[in-house]
Amino acid sequence: MTKGEIRALVAKAQDKDQEALATLVNHNIDLVWSVVHKFSAMNAEQDDLFQVGCTGLLKAITGFDPTFDTTLSTYAVPIIIGEMKAYLRSLSPVKVSRQVKMNAYKIANVKEELSQTMGRPPTIGELAKACELEEEQVILALNAPTNATSLDYSEGDDAPLFERLRDGNTKTFDEGVVLKEIVGTFGKKEQTLIYLRYDLGLTQAEVAARLSMNQVAVSRLEKKILQELKTRMS
Repeated sequence: MTKGEIRALVAKAQDKDQEALATLVNHNIDLVWSVVHKFSAMNAEQDDLFQVGCTGLLKAITGFDPTFDTTLSTYAVPIIIGEMKAYLRSLSPVKVSRQVKMNAYKIANVKEELSQTMGRPPTIGELAKACELEEEQVILALNAPTNATSLDYSEGDDAPLFERLRDGNTKTFDEGVVLKEIVGTFGKKEQTLIYLRYDLGLTQAEVAARLSMNQVAVSRLEKKILQELKTRMS
């Protein structure tokens, strides 16, 4: 299915065309399952996660804006993940094994050391390698009910853009229109980075892959953008 065909179906689905909606859902079923498998180490039934993921896919289809330079699948993945995270948070706490607690303690220490050495929070893969654990073990330990770490374990600071710009002299951020106008003056690469990071919630590594940049370059460009926004909004 071409990008044009998908966007045409999205338009119909958003106009309450149930057949178009069903076609899009069926076309993206494998995408939902691929996200389900990312949470295979969590204490939840895969069928339940699949149903929750389908809810996220429906939300993505409803909210997708075809004017943005991205695909439906790229837009949908963070929303599907968000729905699954919310579902996992709602589950009743389960007893955490002593080994998981020990892993969590070890990971916390290693994460702090790596963050200082690398100048950024480590990825799941980097934590797993440094701790000599499987990635699934790291994810499970980070998300144990007794651990203060949230389910948002992607690297980098993924706070909303307004929060990233907030400082001690800022009372509110009702200046959304102003922010949008400033962003509109940026180049295509800068605008795309902001969209991927703060609208879609992608990690710096994922953004780097989509922009054909390395992660260090993405981090530097993001810092430059945030500083420019702070300066122009002050």
